[in-house]
Amino acid sequence: MENFEPGQPDVVSKPVRPVFLTVLCILTFIGSGWGIISGISGYLTANTTAGVAQAAMQDAREELEDEGNAGSRLAEKMLSGTSEMLQPANIKKSALFSIVASVFTLLGAILMFGLKKTGFYSYLLGTAIGIAGPFIAFGGGNFVTIITSSAAAFTGILFVILYGLNVKHLR
Repeated sequence: MENFEPGQPDVVSKPVRPVFLTVLCILTFIGSGWGIISGISGYLTANTTAGVAQAAMQDAREELEDEGNAGSRLAEKMLSGTSEMLQPANIKKSALFSIVASVFTLLGAILMFGLKKTGFYSYLLGTAIGIAGPFIAFGGGNFVTIITSSAAAFTGILFVILYGLNVKHLR
């Protein structure tokens, strides 16, 4: 039989990571890993992507010229903005922002998996970079930039809120 002194805890307990936090971290591991891989791929194939996209844009413009209605003029404006975005330098900038954002969110998830509060702030920084990145890479006056950034913002802010519910478990 073991002797315990009064006032001493019977068992030294480690903090327990909630299942919800574990699930969020695993989802972030997958999403951030995918973001890093796709960012590297996007950076390495920027020239090819730009060439293919420009050819497709030219084909679409030719088809729109045949129609000549108000809808085709609107589509032409969207195509013009998109073709400006799809320059190799812009694609590379966007890919770099994606990689950096994904590294910060992955680091944050790893730290939060270990119940470190600094992980939440790293995740928050990665989310902010992911939202601001398209505006910096492509400019703010582009419809496609707004759509891209909005998608990143929705997912990022949702996860920030869900992680925020678990901050009380982090030390």
